[in-house]
Amino acid sequence: MNTSLGKVLGIMVGLIPILYIGWLLYYFVGVGGGTAEGVAGIGLGPTVIGLSIVGLLFALPLIIKLLRATTGVNRVPGASFDAKLKPGEVVVEPEFDADAAFASYMRKREAGVVGDVTVDPADDAPAPFSQRPASFGRKTI
Repeated sequence: MNTSLGKVLGIMVGLIPILYIGWLLYYFVGVGGGTAEGVAGIGLGPTVIGLSIVGLLFALPLIIKLLRATTGVNRVPGASFDAKLKPGEVVVEPEFDADAAFASYMRKREAGVVGDVTVDPADDAPAPFSQRPASFGRKTI
């Protein structure tokens, strides 16, 4: 189980509202005589039901945090950068081969080709008075 100070503090902070709402429910049920009929008889039925719903809503994030902490559901294989490398392992990336690039440049230079042969500046230039592209919104006259 992977625990950290942040996870433990998060669970402890999540317990505070649940404990407070639980204490309120205990108090209101005690005032009503300890039974559901007594609570409904003095008019605290909607209050107790509302507190129960709010308590369940506050308990959901805590339940999810506890499940993630105990089962490891939040740990997806390969999702983090650290999962790819083991301690002491070096990343091997394909490198730029400067010798091959220089040899290619020299071959083109000897052939009389200067610059990049795939780019033609005349083709990339826009027409001087091209029509505006269609757009959304009101049409102007």
